[in-house]
Amino acid sequence: MSDADASRGPVAARRGAPRPAWRARALRRTPVALVGAATVACIACVALAAPVLAPRDPVAQTATPLLPPGHGSLAGTDELGRDELSRLIYGARVSLYVGVLAVGIALGLGATSGILAGFYGGWVDNVTMRTMDVLFSLPALVLAIAITSILGPGVTNVMVAVGIVYAPTFARIARGPTLAVVGLPYIEAARALGASNRTIVLRHILPNVSAPLLVQTTVSLSTAILTEAALSFLGLGTQPPTASWGLMLSAARQYMLLDPWIAVLPGCAIAVTVLGFNLLGDGLRDLLDPRIRTL
Repeated sequence: MSDADASRGPVAARRGAPRPAWRARALRRTPVALVGAATVACIACVALAAPVLAPRDPVAQTATPLLPPGHGSLAGTDELGRDELSRLIYGARVSLYVGVLAVGIALGLGATSGILAGFYGGWVDNVTMRTMDVLFSLPALVLAIAITSILGPGVTNVMVAVGIVYAPTFARIARGPTLAVVGLPYIEAARALGASNRTIVLRHILPNVSAPLLVQTTVSLSTAILTEAALSFLGLGTQPPTASWGLMLSAARQYMLLDPWIAVLPGCAIAVTVLGFNLLGDGLRDLLDPRIRTL
């Protein structure tokens, strides 16, 4: 390793090195990552191709209510005569849209706060992390309900609420690695060479916190989808007649004993989506965490 590479830190020094063989071996030994990635990719493709795949308009009342699967409709109809399969397909769009944007908000707020708290320390660290501790001490769903009750129901407000709820998790994850590297010699060398704080954060600290943030982002997508479904189930999230898995579960409560498929299908869709993101997150953790690499 050259002196120039050493002064740029461990991440930058490895940038030009050949791709390590452990990645390929670890990928073969972590089939859960492949299963999770395939599941997420399939759901994403279904959501993107919803106008093509959906057999009917998801909000149009085109058939007899509560038809069982196979009677003119592959997945049956709901209590208003709307095609259940079409609503399931379009519901994937809502869940992924809310989940991705909400986690993006949480990642932006939390990672920025955690990196700045760890980098500057002192009162910045105390104020930032004590604020995050207050938010973290409240149950996630209760806090999300409180925020959406203040802002009002709707998809946009759900995204903001979920983003605020999960920001403390990203702040804690970003602060730890920042504290671990902020006092290392290559950071001091960068300061001595006149690098600005912005340059140090972007070029030397951010690469060291990106791996745990990536894993947490994947896992948080599953919890964000669950939170969106819960808020929609309670009437605080997506509003009718928009197709949403949480709304479908809420409407199916009255008919579960007589027509259980209208609750089972959206419940299975939520379960498969959450499982896919959890498997993908576990697989990424196995690939990116140096403490559990198998050589």
